[in-house]
Amino acid sequence: MTAARLRAEILGARMIRATLEGLDPPIDPAAWHLADGAGAPVTLAAVLRIDDGEVRLVPARRLDPWRVHHLELPEHGLRAAVRRDPVFRTLYSPLPLGARVADDGSETIFRLFAPRATGVRLHLYGPEGRLAPSAERVVALKGDRDGVWEARVEGDLHRHWYDFTVHGPPDPGNAFHGTHPVHISDPWALVNDDGEGRSRVWRDGSPPPPVAGGRPSMEDMVAYEVHLQDFTDLLPGVGDEAGRMPAMIEGGLRSAGGEPVGFDHLVELGVNVVHLMPMQEYLHHPDEEWREVFGDDDFARRMGIDRENYQWGYRTTHAFAVEGRYRPAGSEHGAERDAFRRLVAAFHERGMAVVIDVVANHTGEDMDGRHRLLHFNVLDRAYWYRTDDDYEHIGPFGNEVKTEDRPMVQRWLIDQLRHWVEELGVDGFRFDLAAQIDRQTLRRVREELPADVLLYGEPWMPPSDPDVAANPAWGWGKHNAPISFFQDDSRNALQGSPFEVRDRGWAGGNAGARGAAVQALENRYAEEPVATAGVNYLDIHDNWALPDRYALDPDHDGRAGVDLPALRRAAGLLLTSAGPVVIHGGTEMLRSKGLAPRDHHAVHGPFGTIHFNGRHDTYNLRAPNRFVWSDLAPGTPAVAMRDWWRGLIGLRRSEVGRVFRTAVVPEGHYRFFLPPDERLLGYRVGGQVLVAANNGLDEGRLEVELPAGRWQRITTLDRLDPRGVDAPDLHAAGGRHVVTIPPGAFFIWILRTHPHA
Repeated sequence: MTAARLRAEILGARMIRATLEGLDPPIDPAAWHLADGAGAPVTLAAVLRIDDGEVRLVPARRLDPWRVHHLELPEHGLRAAVRRDPVFRTLYSPLPLGARVADDGSETIFRLFAPRATGVRLHLYGPEGRLAPSAERVVALKGDRDGVWEARVEGDLHRHWYDFTVHGPPDPGNAFHGTHPVHISDPWALVNDDGEGRSRVWRDGSPPPPVAGGRPSMEDMVAYEVHLQDFTDLLPGVGDEAGRMPAMIEGGLRSAGGEPVGFDHLVELGVNVVHLMPMQEYLHHPDEEWREVFGDDDFARRMGIDRENYQWGYRTTHAFAVEGRYRPAGSEHGAERDAFRRLVAAFHERGMAVVIDVVANHTGEDMDGRHRLLHFNVLDRAYWYRTDDDYEHIGPFGNEVKTEDRPMVQRWLIDQLRHWVEELGVDGFRFDLAAQIDRQTLRRVREELPADVLLYGEPWMPPSDPDVAANPAWGWGKHNAPISFFQDDSRNALQGSPFEVRDRGWAGGNAGARGAAVQALENRYAEEPVATAGVNYLDIHDNWALPDRYALDPDHDGRAGVDLPALRRAAGLLLTSAGPVVIHGGTEMLRSKGLAPRDHHAVHGPFGTIHFNGRHDTYNLRAPNRFVWSDLAPGTPAVAMRDWWRGLIGLRRSEVGRVFRTAVVPEGHYRFFLPPDERLLGYRVGGQVLVAANNGLDEGRLEVELPAGRWQRITTLDRLDPRGVDAPDLHAAGGRHVVTIPPGAFFIWILRTHPHA
């Protein structure tokens, strides 16, 4: 049986559409109760039957479609908001939004989209007015029929601070100035004072030069996911720039043992995409409030969070602004924009594209149980966000952005992506929880951006609104993904499910996962029409770090030692698989999160409840995430593992490695050799590369079939050299060979010569 459900939306001043699931809608006006936002009843003149389960209600007086109304069927205990979707979906304006200085400097134009406001005021504070107690000048904006409010102020206001007050009716769900006397920042601002401060007018410079050699294609992508603060916190020789953008591109740095670190580490590792975790301005709880709670806390001190609210950044507040706390030490607000351009330029010069993580599925306005009035909650909560029938937010992260059925919200997403590409030089985007963004919006993203811009995201966690999730035009999964997606099935096969730390995948010794590993290597899944539809990976910032999953310590603390053969096998499988690859930054040097506790605990403060989730989710624990560059010393496991990854990446990006970098995997391109013992796995790729692996504790023998020629081995048990290693070649005349595979080994051979070459 289907539970009865009522839905309603306003079609105009004299018409409401109502639909009922599980019941036949009555046509007697007395059976219905319509009320405005204050609870005052509205008489119905008629109820018109339209279709099975659908009626149209005709109010006895004209209604204002912008105002709040609720509809009830008292007899059945059903109640629904009269949603304004039919009006909202017709709103669109192509006018540039935000604060823009005219090309000739004659005026500065401010525009804000606030469709249900009755008035908007601009408050100007001058170039030194970041914390000024009052505005130097207040200007009334003029609204147009598309919901855009505009003010043109004479002169070039570059570096001037500003914010807005937005005025409107006091209906439920509204937060206009009459009932909520707050100032809001500009959601299109290029510069903002942290997440909760004022906005600043900014006139930009020139974008950085493009990637030397061009952006890599999706099939060529070897991306390195990294958080800027984690990567630079302990870099030697960067001084006050630790944790900031200049440190990320500082060359010539060495560990105490003489190994390259920082920027040079990435260059020598050989990746061709640097995937930066969120760089858009994101929410930090105010430092003073934070220190009141954590300033003298021993746990906070050990975790490196006693002085500020460290975050990975998945709580965007200003999508067009670069995170201000990453700007050069001692510089002014706004300097972060040129610093980011310099960062992009440095990577581009070395042939590395830059991808940034974007969080367009939710914002920082409603995090940690705290309802903030930064901008969208004031401008129109029900327009910008998915809400329930009481206009309260829905979603596990406090809110969900409503890209579907909202042309201007869709435009907000596309505008920000274009901005980061065209003005800041970004080459692609990874979408956080992409499945919460409707399919049509992501299709349009793909159509609007240049064809070579890299796009991928997480295909799990559907929208919390069941109507959105169930609509095949909006909800999506891996089977109809509009962008490339993280292939969790390949991850689970190779290294295990992130939700069970004892599941180690085939690489970690689970012989029964061999069949799944075979499928992962080919990236051949029913939902992947081409190998570039799914992105292969092992670990990522969320969940367990691979060195902790493969830790020798029973408490899964990788600092006490790691099962190195398992990690070598996992890396080898990943980098000999088909399709694009993402590497979790630091795994290549055995970065562990073992400093973090295993257990969850929560702390209550003036900013809400802060959850610390332990070692499997260290999003707000600074010290456990740091790159410990001092671990890179000659003769250490960290250096040996780094060299293993470096060799694999070099192989994959070489001419021979083209066999792995293919969008379409032909039948037979991967030829598998699968003896009854599932601890053994062999495969030949493109007739040019042979791989044989053993995840067991005993020596194994593997029968393989080889084309004629000299097959040179390029790996030992713990070393990879693309030029070859001290091991006998396989001289094949064509046909079957038996190779011996030591326990734990991951061997690779390359066809060097054909007999008739």
